[in-house]
Amino acid sequence: MARSCLLRTTTVGQVLKLAVVLVCCVCNSRGQYGQYPSVFSQGILQTFEPIEADSGRTSRCYNDKGLPQKCVPEFVNAAFSRPVEVTNTCGEYRPQEYCLQTGGYGARQACEICNAYVPELSHPAYYLTDFNNNDNHTWWQSETMFEGIQYPNEVNLTLSLGKAFDITYVRLFFRSPRPESFAIYKRTETDGEWIPYQYYSATCRDTYGLLDSDYVQKEFETRALCTSEFSDISPLTGGNVAFSTLEGRPSAYNFEDSAELQEWVTATDIRITLNRLNTFRDEVFKDPKVLKSYFYAITDFAVGGRCKCNGHASACVESTGLRGEFSLVCRCEHNTAGPDCGECLPFYNDAPWARATSKDAHECRACNCNGYSSRCYFDQELYDRTGHGGHCLDCAANRAGPNCQRCRDNYYEREDGVCVACNCNEIGSRSLQCASDGLCQCKPGVTGEKCDKCADNYFDFGPQGCKPCGCNVAGSRDNEASCDPTSGVCVCKKHVEGQQCDQCKPGYFNLDQGNVFGCTPCFCYGHSSICSSAHGYSKGVVESGFVRGEERWGAQESSGQQVKLNFNPVVQSLGVAAVGRENVYFVAPDRFLGDQRASYNHDLSFLLRIGELGPQPSTEDIILEGAGLTISAPIFSQGNPIPSTEKQEYVFHLHEDSRFGWSPRLSSRDFMSLLSNLTAIKIRGTYTYDGKGFIDDVKLETARRGVFGDPATWIEMCTCPEGYVGQYCESCAPGYRHEPSNGGPFASCIPCNCNNHADICDSETGRCICQHNTAGDTCERCAKGYYGNALKGTPDDCQPCPCPNGGACFLLPDDQVACLECPKGYAGPRCDLCTDGFFGDPKGRHGPPRPCERCDCNGNIDPNAVANCNRTTGECLKCIYNTGGFYCDQCLSGFYGDALALPKGDCRPCHCNVYGTVSERYGPPVCDQVTGQCQCKPHVTGLKCDQCDPGYWNLTSGVGCEPCSCDPVGATNGTCDVHSGQCFCREGVTGRKCDMCEPFHYGFSREGCKPCDCDHVGSVSLQCDATGQCQCRENVEGRRCDRCRKNTYDKQAGCRDCPPCYNLVLDSVSIHGERLAELERLLADIVSNPTVLSDEAFEETLRSVLVQVEELWNDAREAAKSGGDRTVAEHIDELNERISGVQDLLARIREALTKGSIFANQGEVNITQAEDIIQRAREALSNAQIYLDVQGMDALNKAVDRSNQFGQQSARMSEIAREARLLADEHEKDADNIEGIAYEARNTSSEAHALARKAIDDQKKISEVIKGLINNAVDLSSLHDETMQMANESLASARNVYREALAISTEASSIAIPVIDAVSLREQAAEIGEEAERIKEETKDLMDQRSDLIVDVEAQLIETSDLVEQGWIQQQITSELLADTFTAEGQAKDAIKKAEKILAEAKDTLTVFEGFDKQVQESREEAQEALSKVEEIEKMIEEAEARTKEAEDALMGAESDAKDARDTAVEAQGTAEEASEQAGDVRIKADATKSEAISLRDEAEDLSSRVTSTDSNVRLYEAQVEADRQQVMEAQEKANQAKDRANEASARVREAQELVQEILGILEHSPDLNPDELAALERRLEQAQQTYYQSGVEAVVNELSESRSWQERQITLYEEEIKRLRIEVTNIYEIKISLPDGCYSQTKLEP
Repeated sequence: MARSCLLRTTTVGQVLKLAVVLVCCVCNSRGQYGQYPSVFSQGILQTFEPIEADSGRTSRCYNDKGLPQKCVPEFVNAAFSRPVEVTNTCGEYRPQEYCLQTGGYGARQACEICNAYVPELSHPAYYLTDFNNNDNHTWWQSETMFEGIQYPNEVNLTLSLGKAFDITYVRLFFRSPRPESFAIYKRTETDGEWIPYQYYSATCRDTYGLLDSDYVQKEFETRALCTSEFSDISPLTGGNVAFSTLEGRPSAYNFEDSAELQEWVTATDIRITLNRLNTFRDEVFKDPKVLKSYFYAITDFAVGGRCKCNGHASACVESTGLRGEFSLVCRCEHNTAGPDCGECLPFYNDAPWARATSKDAHECRACNCNGYSSRCYFDQELYDRTGHGGHCLDCAANRAGPNCQRCRDNYYEREDGVCVACNCNEIGSRSLQCASDGLCQCKPGVTGEKCDKCADNYFDFGPQGCKPCGCNVAGSRDNEASCDPTSGVCVCKKHVEGQQCDQCKPGYFNLDQGNVFGCTPCFCYGHSSICSSAHGYSKGVVESGFVRGEERWGAQESSGQQVKLNFNPVVQSLGVAAVGRENVYFVAPDRFLGDQRASYNHDLSFLLRIGELGPQPSTEDIILEGAGLTISAPIFSQGNPIPSTEKQEYVFHLHEDSRFGWSPRLSSRDFMSLLSNLTAIKIRGTYTYDGKGFIDDVKLETARRGVFGDPATWIEMCTCPEGYVGQYCESCAPGYRHEPSNGGPFASCIPCNCNNHADICDSETGRCICQHNTAGDTCERCAKGYYGNALKGTPDDCQPCPCPNGGACFLLPDDQVACLECPKGYAGPRCDLCTDGFFGDPKGRHGPPRPCERCDCNGNIDPNAVANCNRTTGECLKCIYNTGGFYCDQCLSGFYGDALALPKGDCRPCHCNVYGTVSERYGPPVCDQVTGQCQCKPHVTGLKCDQCDPGYWNLTSGVGCEPCSCDPVGATNGTCDVHSGQCFCREGVTGRKCDMCEPFHYGFSREGCKPCDCDHVGSVSLQCDATGQCQCRENVEGRRCDRCRKNTYDKQAGCRDCPPCYNLVLDSVSIHGERLAELERLLADIVSNPTVLSDEAFEETLRSVLVQVEELWNDAREAAKSGGDRTVAEHIDELNERISGVQDLLARIREALTKGSIFANQGEVNITQAEDIIQRAREALSNAQIYLDVQGMDALNKAVDRSNQFGQQSARMSEIAREARLLADEHEKDADNIEGIAYEARNTSSEAHALARKAIDDQKKISEVIKGLINNAVDLSSLHDETMQMANESLASARNVYREALAISTEASSIAIPVIDAVSLREQAAEIGEEAERIKEETKDLMDQRSDLIVDVEAQLIETSDLVEQGWIQQQITSELLADTFTAEGQAKDAIKKAEKILAEAKDTLTVFEGFDKQVQESREEAQEALSKVEEIEKMIEEAEARTKEAEDALMGAESDAKDARDTAVEAQGTAEEASEQAGDVRIKADATKSEAISLRDEAEDLSSRVTSTDSNVRLYEAQVEADRQQVMEAQEKANQAKDRANEASARVREAQELVQEILGILEHSPDLNPDELAALERRLEQAQQTYYQSGVEAVVNELSESRSWQERQITLYEEEIKRLRIEVTNIYEIKISLPDGCYSQTKLEP
């Protein structure tokens, strides 16, 4: 507990010291400093002015004018009530004794107990910062030196201020002696490093390594000093230590400008480190009492300062953190934020944050984001450049820039200020940023607002832009270069092709920009499709301006009738006028016609006007004719106007394309063919009835020869194929001709074919100029009078005919010559038979000779058939067209018509209806052969007897039609349905004959039947009786049973009895009833016995009734009228007159028919006479022909012979020949005249026949008309009867109405008017109105009271609808999840399929491994077999050695054998070495196979359990391979052994060779050997030879050679097998690496 306020000061001025001392004194007396502000922020003393509670300002951070100013929180003891963490406190773990320094503590005991668990004896850390109370001394105390509290052990007191403070001083008030060495530390952030503030020590150098100094240099003014000022042991208690943070600091008086000192005074935590106790040096004696007297004890720990707010807040407040902890924060102003107001608010960064000073408050300014953002940050570079550092963030509306003053990148601002995305294409744009108008900057060849497509005539849209297409404008569509943006193919005109539209399609030429289709089709008369532009042509025009007259123009009607032209020399135009409705055309002269191919794809134009309004165009206003073709077009086609009274220009393009409207559609070749031979151009001149038309300035664009003027490039120059010549291939080359002949330029050219009988032919006809007695166009036959085969091609092909008269002949196979040129109708080798189609008997075989005549079957035979008639009698045998008779001149039975009609018989089937026609005994029904009228059964009508007469039906009965028998009352007329017999009933009437009422109807009459309309409540049944009375329930009456009887009521309840009081009413009703009955009797008497009365009222009523009756009668008459003012009777009279007229007409028709029959008979006579004349003419012609053919030929032959005999000098012969020629001409003329007469007679007869047929048809039609009129008369008669009946019924109804009206009038006069109390009724109405108002008010109040409930209900309805909508949303989500589930299911199925596929692949791999196993087994068996054969080889070598040894004594002749054996042995050695090397290779390859199998095993072990088993098999294979390797090693060892043995054998062979050489030497050097020696040598040699042969060395060598070959083959097989296995292993490895490690195609179902 502090008891002194005195502070010892050192080096700072007295004013500063005095201020600190005053503060300390005050705080000692009060314990805290909150209400005494002392601002020491500038390093100078400021007067302490208490802040007035009500100063009139809302904040100290703003002056009276509202301008910002520096403000600071109040000066406080920042340590007050703050917890202090200490590292040592006495009595914490056990009670501890401590002793006081003697004399220093008054009357207290020398030693006391410190116990943290006894409040009176405890000295905890919170006593350091508690409220100072002089009456209650509290302090913190550490353990004593006895417990080890002494250097180097230290005690730390750590004070957390809760936030940063500007520290003015730190003060410690000691209860114990002040420490010999202690230090003050600070830190500026939590968990930051501790920065020394001040060191206190009597041994600064030894303890802290610093000099004892209180001087601060300018350069190091934030360095901690060490001083010994407060390190004395005295006073023993109450020592005070005050540390001023700015004392002695050079920049303290310029504190606002010193960032170092501002940071120096800032602290969040203060730590006091007590390093060494002050002692009297008596601790060295280790006296416990002495040791227990040394400890640290502090009464008060104060930190003076202000909450650090950097001049932007006037107070600090407690704040609750996210975890509920409390902390101090500045209540920031000046638009600042943060615990220390160390930053600007999020949107106040327009100026840099700075600490407030007395000169400038450095208030944070709001950013200028133009309303598009609420976030920004400070941009120093922007501030330096513009003076405003607020850089806006997250600009809305697609804006950007420091102040959101512009659109963000890749956006542009519209005129309305809205930023819109540029959407520039990344590929086609130079930059994604567009211009202010939204247009993007495109790369070369790119266009579009977004640069998203290639420009016209560019393609290949890519990062480099678009490439130019290079389209030829002349060939591009619409003369606008454009191409496909992807392929670059230009869009060509119709007849142009090529990537760049720069060439014509095959068959076209002259790529021209002015040509809509690009190129012109090659015409070349269809002979060539290759052409080019011809030179030497220029553009020209064929025109008529009518300057000098009509210029040979003509005019004609559509029928071809010529019309006069009217030339107007003033206006220089032609005019025509129509008569009636005929269209008149202007016809062009010859200079517009002919070959006008040069006008193809060019224009025909003219000026036209008409004289009237209302033109009526047609499809044939412009007509072009030529080459057998005709095309036309309406005047308004091709965008031309409708003709009017004003002169207008018309232009027609001469092209076949559909857009030009020429009809019918032609191909280009046909259109050019038409122009190549244009025969007519017709321009319609009139378009109205009696119209007029005027034409002027007609022009036809064309081309003409000549180089002057603009060149005409559309004229073709054809490249002709072989056989064609000419500019257009229109002519045949020499040696060629047109096919067909005279086919014109369109005909094909083929080589001349003259069968070697001519050299040339006519190019048009192809006719050869024949020689060698040949004839024909191709000299294909012999000339007349010659026979032979002209096709052989030799000069002697044709020989003279041996036929009489020099006629043509033919050589038969039997070398007989048959004449060919018999007269028409004659045949046979000598022309003695009639041919097919002719009849007669030339030789008289069946009577007198008769010439051959043509069979006359009236054209009703097939001319292509044979044996149409009998060749002897002429009877027609094969009539067709349903004709028959001797001459096919009649129709067959069952047919009718004109068998003699031209050009063939017109006999049509009768088609009689089998039900309505009278049947024939045999065959189908027949009809009239002229009219076709079938023979109908009773009451059946129609040409085919297929209709019933009106009023009849049931044609299918087989006996005719039955009468309808319709009821005249119930049916509308007497007709009925011809199939069912159902009559047409009136309303409410039913039955086939309309003779009964429908159910629930009554009153059968001519009006039909009326509905019963029975009341469903009061009636027993809905059906009424004949009078219309319904069957009523009990107590119900009325016709409809619709009312209760007297004295009953309530029909719904069954008409209950009325109360007894109602009897009075019934009595009154009875009285009135009796009166009415009496009145009826009176009226009946009046009617029966009329008496003159003087009752004027009655007479007036009677007159009115009569007037009504008269009106009804008039209405009935009006209803009966059929037109005008005539009655039905008048109509009937008129019909009778019309029938009489028709009968007269029928009589006249019959008279005309009679005359027609007379004319027909006369025509038949004329026809017969004409036929006779024709027959005689034919006979005469035939005779003349025969005469000419026989006698004339004989005379001609004789004349020829005479001429040959006497030469050509005889003038007589020439004269005879001329006379014969003249005679023949006369006969020919006579024949022509006779034939003309015959034709005229035939035409006359045909006309007469047609007239007769027309008369018959007219008679038939008139009969039908008469029949129809009779039916109409019958209908009108029945209508008249019905009308009369309706009139009578109307009269009866009028009388009934009169009676009812009279009765009603009487009853009305007897009814008494009831008494009405109007006053009471008015009062009741008023009461009802008031009651209604009261109910209305109550309803309104109830609505007001329940308005909240209504609102709640409406809210609940809204919530309910929201819930429903959410339900729908949830349902949609559920549906989507379900769809995802289905997708997952599908993916699972796919995964299963993939797994199955992998399993199948694994099985395949297993199969491969099993095959590999099998191959290894086979390889092992082969290796074992090879090893087994090694022993055989060794055995062979051993046998070779033995046999070689036996050959050592061989004599001469064995040397060569020995050399061979040696060579064989050497070869065997080489073979063994090769086998050894190959065995090594096999081992190496087996090792490689082993490693590859191991890798395959490792790679395939994850496939399936089957692959795992395969792995075990592979291990077995490894073992087998190892065994194979061992076997190979053994084979190698055995091969080495064989090699050694071979070496030994080789040595023995050399020894044998030496022995043989020795024997040879003996023989050479000992020529005088005795016989015994020679015999011995011979025996030795024979024995050696025999032994050699017996040993079989050669066989062994052969076997060794074969074994070597076998081994080489086996090795080759092994190498191939190993190569195949390697390939298999490679395939398996590729399969393995292609298999996925997992399922990578997984769909994420949920986020």
